[in-house]
Amino acid sequence: MSDNQILLPTGDYLRQLIGQTNVNPSDLRNIIRRRGIFTSANDKKTIGPLIIKTGLSPFEYEELRETYKEKEDNPKYKTRSIAWSSDETLYASLPEIIDYESLLNDPFGVCKLVSPPDFVAENSDPNNISLEFEIARDDLTKNWGENTSYHKGLIEFKKSDNGMDVSLSLTHTAKETKEFANNLADKMIDHFKENGHISKEEKIKSIKFNDFDNEGRINFLSDLTQKADGSALTFYDTKDIHFSPDKLKSNPPQQLEWMKDKIEDLKLKGQELHFTFFVKEKSYHDYIQLFGLTCQYSYKCDGFSGNCKILFEFSDSNDITSESELTLNITMIKLDVNDVGISKNRAKKEILDSLEEYKMNLYQFYKLKET
Repeated sequence: MSDNQILLPTGDYLRQLIGQTNVNPSDLRNIIRRRGIFTSANDKKTIGPLIIKTGLSPFEYEELRETYKEKEDNPKYKTRSIAWSSDETLYASLPEIIDYESLLNDPFGVCKLVSPPDFVAENSDPNNISLEFEIARDDLTKNWGENTSYHKGLIEFKKSDNGMDVSLSLTHTAKETKEFANNLADKMIDHFKENGHISKEEKIKSIKFNDFDNEGRINFLSDLTQKADGSALTFYDTKDIHFSPDKLKSNPPQQLEWMKDKIEDLKLKGQELHFTFFVKEKSYHDYIQLFGLTCQYSYKCDGFSGNCKILFEFSDSNDITSESELTLNITMIKLDVNDVGISKNRAKKEILDSLEEYKMNLYQFYKLKET
């Protein structure tokens, strides 16, 4: 019998195990159901204490380990914006004290900040501030002694040249860094509103799935991925497409009729997918929900160049009511020339930053107009 089967987690260790992101409530409910305990609850706060009090058998512990899927961290980027209404710099507008630990939202005590983070002025510019952070997550589904993983994130505020708007970019790797960045962004916006730097009526603008109709979403993603005007990117090919038929649309074209009752969700991999009939044929666009594209590019920036693949995705958008934000993820990058010694993560950020203005202009053009 292995050590992992002998050294079963109990007490606080078991509480931390249950608190792991990838241990789902449904997995826990299956365990207690086999014990003859039935509950309609589907949240860890209700099911967790039942297991903590009674413990896990070796079989149940191994079962949880098997259901745990580990994913390699890769930075994912989101951007938002909001109107600014004061003459103060961003750095001068920061709160004196921020309780960062409270933003972890971790009732099970699984996560902690590796070190106290703090905002800094990028390139000594008080109107461009950023905060890097790193979260340590205790992970008892791994071998003991190797059960702490580390996940980095970044949040950045930058005032526009005319001082009328502030852009906000969020970089996350794991679910914990995503939640921490979102919580910190909300806290900062609330602080700016309370101190008169942002009007209390202002709302954050972000690129969401439901900001477009089906045709507008396809046009937006097609132009964004294939043209990339004014950016460091040169389009080469479309490698993946993720879409589904819109089942709320009646009387689809005959060529799409076969998908309506048979296809829930479809992902295609290949080459030159932007030339496929359902993308190229504009009369089909109103009947298709496009969730994401992966495209291949070459890029050239000051001091470095190479090629990369970028996933443009409205993640978790299979539900038509979803308001998930557009996320950009450079899934592959090669630095063929690197005269400045830039890191890959920094190179990714500069590449995506170069696309930002074009992306927002396209968004304003293709989004649903308010009535």
